[in-house]
Amino acid sequence: MGTLGFSITAPLLPDLADALGVDRASIGLVQAAVSIPGVLLSALIGYLADRLGRRRVVLVSLVLFTIFGALGYVARSYWMLVGVRVLQGVGTSGILGLSIVVVGDLFEGPERTRAIGYNLTGLTLVNMLGPIASGFLGTSNVFRPFLIFLIGIPLGIWASRMPVEPARKVVSALRHAGDLVVALRGNRQLVDFAGVLVASMGATVLLHGFGYTTTPLFLDSVFGIGADGRGLIIASFQVGTVVAAVQIGRLRARSGGARLVDWSLLAMALGSAITALAPTWWFVMLGLGVSGIGFGIFIPLAQDRAATVGGDLYRGLTVLTWVTFIRVAQVVGPPLGSGMAESVGSRVTFALAAVGMAIAAAVWRPLRRRLNADPPSVYVA
Repeated sequence: MGTLGFSITAPLLPDLADALGVDRASIGLVQAAVSIPGVLLSALIGYLADRLGRRRVVLVSLVLFTIFGALGYVARSYWMLVGVRVLQGVGTSGILGLSIVVVGDLFEGPERTRAIGYNLTGLTLVNMLGPIASGFLGTSNVFRPFLIFLIGIPLGIWASRMPVEPARKVVSALRHAGDLVVALRGNRQLVDFAGVLVASMGATVLLHGFGYTTTPLFLDSVFGIGADGRGLIIASFQVGTVVAAVQIGRLRARSGGARLVDWSLLAMALGSAITALAPTWWFVMLGLGVSGIGFGIFIPLAQDRAATVGGDLYRGLTVLTWVTFIRVAQVVGPPLGSGMAESVGSRVTFALAAVGMAIAAAVWRPLRRRLNADPPSVYVA
């Protein structure tokens, strides 16, 4: 449910601008506000989860998510709404990141990969359905959809039943992070983890920068597609993600992780190329779907890596560090996508994305071998 913080406000933005008496150029901050704490605080939340226990941090995150999310219903000024969205974003970062941490605690090996794929499937489906529910509820009252966040109450009741973990020695956040770096370097896993962070950031920029931002501009300027049609076409990316994510456990067991990484990067490259060359909007939908399949393969593998590399002691920090890179990509991606579309054109933007992903597919293995003479077989079945 954490993804509702991002998805339910998107269709409301024009009406919120009118209701709050601000111009439409300013209303984007309402959408972005929930992402800002993820950039600044995700790693700290991971540290707290490692040292204070998952249950305690999950419950606090759910309280923040629920209270400040629902307060959007009574926020009748622009800055009040931005403020409660920022505070809700602290809780959103906690529950989204710690969901992966808890999956990592509960499962190992192929079962962990499969469970993470199911988690991504749920996130993607809610991300697709959230705008529909929001649009329906906001027809007569634009603030009513914020009451959806009361879903946090039953979630909090459920989370209160999580087991209480044994106390761990409390050390400073910097000491905890330093110990993690030492452990990763000692296990020759630091290079792999850094590569996963960078690649995940690039894949997310492709989604949020080119998929969600460049695509609607492309469809409007080249094919004259209206808002309703644009939403349907963009959803093909998410459909591709769901199709891949729900099968990731079976795919990894059959093909091995390294080969799947190759396929995922090539799929995102191919999908971007199809979109760049699309003669009709049908090809745009096809290209986005293929890119979504690549995204749905790669992200569960990256999440699994983040949940594995730190072990039980550092899992919160490694996963939430990964989340930090994702949040940075979500902040950087949209202005990058719209800026490139305006300066070089949408087709060239997608072509450059295709080239970048193709290069990544070609160099990641030899680069990994070069930087890590004896790397662990993390992605090998």
